[in-house]
Amino acid sequence: MLDYVVFAASAFMAQVLTNLDNLMALVALMIVTGPRRAVLGFMLAQALVISAAFLLALGVEDVVPHWAGYLGAIPLTLGLIGVKRQFRDEEANDAPALSAGASTLVTMLLFVSLSMDTFAVLAPLLADSTPNFRLAGLTGASLAALSLAALGLIGGQAKVMTGRLAQRLEYLVPYVMICAGLYILSNSWTDAVQ
Repeated sequence: MLDYVVFAASAFMAQVLTNLDNLMALVALMIVTGPRRAVLGFMLAQALVISAAFLLALGVEDVVPHWAGYLGAIPLTLGLIGVKRQFRDEEANDAPALSAGASTLVTMLLFVSLSMDTFAVLAPLLADSTPNFRLAGLTGASLAALSLAALGLIGGQAKVMTGRLAQRLEYLVPYVMICAGLYILSNSWTDAVQ
């Protein structure tokens, strides 16, 4: 049981740390489009990304069960690119601006475009796990999305998430992706195929 809780916590942390850019965009969009539209767009995007990662994990197990672990190369590579950019002081592209009349669909699409790193970490993590661990990971990622939405609502009023704390946490994202990639590439007790 403790193994499932730890795996769910790992998925929770991966979801949170790869969504810090979404959290900052959520806080900013709450000012522009209003909290209801911004949070709804965020939650729909998170549901889409988590569902797509889960469905890909199910499909990979059926199509190429012995190769699922090699999907860890994707977050590992993206993490190494992120670290390289940090050492070169290259700034990532800022989130595109939305007008005050942006629809929930447009807001959702913005958050989906910011969630590719989340998908790149979550899909291989779930694909390389047994069904029970996969469900624990899905639960952890879903709880993280709900927590981020709640934190976004609080941060939209406190403005603490747009300052230095958020920038420092964003610095950790490439390292989380590297760790997730290495974990997926290694054989562990959560793997679908031993």
